[in-house]
Amino acid sequence: MKSKYIFLVMMFVFAVSLVSAQETRVWPNTSITIASGATLDISNGDLVLLSDASGDASLIDFGTITYSGGGEARVERYLTDNHWHFISSPVSNAIAGMFLGDYIQNHSESDNGWTDVASETYNLGIMQGYSLWSVEASPTTEVFSGTTNTGSLNKAFVQGGDGWNLVGNPYPSSLDWDAVTIPPELNGAIWLFDPEIGANGDFVYYINGGGAANTTSQYVPSGQGFFVRATGGAGVLTLDNDNRVHGGQAFYKNIEKELLVLKVTGNDITTQTAIRFNENATQQADRLYDVYKIISDKPDVPNLLTRVGNENMAINTLPSIEENEIVPMWFRAGMDSEYTINATQIESFDSQTPIYIEDLETGVIQNLREMPEYVFDYKSGNDRSFLVYFSEPSKSYHKSEINIYAYANVLHVNFPVSEISNPNFTAQIMVFDLTGKTVLQSRTTEIYNQIPLKGNNSIYMINVISEVEVANAKVFIK
Repeated sequence: MKSKYIFLVMMFVFAVSLVSAQETRVWPNTSITIASGATLDISNGDLVLLSDASGDASLIDFGTITYSGGGEARVERYLTDNHWHFISSPVSNAIAGMFLGDYIQNHSESDNGWTDVASETYNLGIMQGYSLWSVEASPTTEVFSGTTNTGSLNKAFVQGGDGWNLVGNPYPSSLDWDAVTIPPELNGAIWLFDPEIGANGDFVYYINGGGAANTTSQYVPSGQGFFVRATGGAGVLTLDNDNRVHGGQAFYKNIEKELLVLKVTGNDITTQTAIRFNENATQQADRLYDVYKIISDKPDVPNLLTRVGNENMAINTLPSIEENEIVPMWFRAGMDSEYTINATQIESFDSQTPIYIEDLETGVIQNLREMPEYVFDYKSGNDRSFLVYFSEPSKSYHKSEINIYAYANVLHVNFPVSEISNPNFTAQIMVFDLTGKTVLQSRTTEIYNQIPLKGNNSIYMINVISEVEVANAKVFIK
């Protein structure tokens, strides 16, 4: 079979042993699959995968592509102007000079910093992510030229600093993250940068099973860089053709059981955080259930988050409501404005489960079942502190057998006397101030604990975890 040109406007699967064609162009939002055992020979010209504002062309090559006329693949990447974009090369021999005049930066895991790529001959590594700024005055289409990547590919990741590794989709098709085997040293989430959020962009994220807690889908576009986070040391991320798909199906935000999504809106931007409950989760950060929050440094982006220890969380998965009837939450932004918190997915809880929010700055407590929107004025500079209740606020404190109270600038944490006979008794005590800063985090083997606290007219949030119980409290130091 031979033709002068092939213009593909729909999915086309080459299943015969050999197809020969000259200049072959695949239009945006269309796809081409070369079946196993088949060969597509571009006899004269290039294989061009087009990209524009509507989407990208897609190629999955289980078979073989040859260029008997000396051509190559040209994979386009549409970019908006005046924004940073995370990119990754879908061809094996790309160099920085393909983006002559643009700014390309490397990310360093060790210090979470960025450095410019200065050499035009710098090789863009396979599965490596980069940040790119186009100098064009309007949206433009850049081109990766070379041999398209296919088959099994590997990328080492490290945890020398905070564990943030900028990697990328190495294929000229979408990557289905749900089909990827997550190494045990890696958190299960991905973080993509969306330059269209606000004036300067913000991060979106996905974790398998997150449902409406996610802010993007499992499908990573062709040529897209994204962050993963090492949480257990160094390892290797492996991708192969079985992880590839054409485009991505619609992202359905399914209703999960006991999932509260809190969306915050201000400056015409909406972001979110989520609290959910799963009996397989723990009180700590779980790599396959929790998603860390990348705090935006852009002044117009509002940030809403919870914390596990000193880690900021976008999705915080906890083992049960009974152990976490109060969950502290923090807000920060770089602009003075009026902001609105909107509670969604409330229907995922049992109708008898109370859900409240308390604004610790004003003392206002609001029933989110009756009024899911809470509006507040915010002055930039400090975190705004909230408590989310999954019980009646008047019954939430000192409900457990762990007695937590403050007297004369001393925090008292007293455990049941029955623990005296337990030779292996141990517990963790964490104290947070209203900015979310960890004031104290320590383990104790004592039944009766007295901890001096500084400050006048100060409120502290206390979290105590023993082997059999978790308790939360709010104390006031006069």
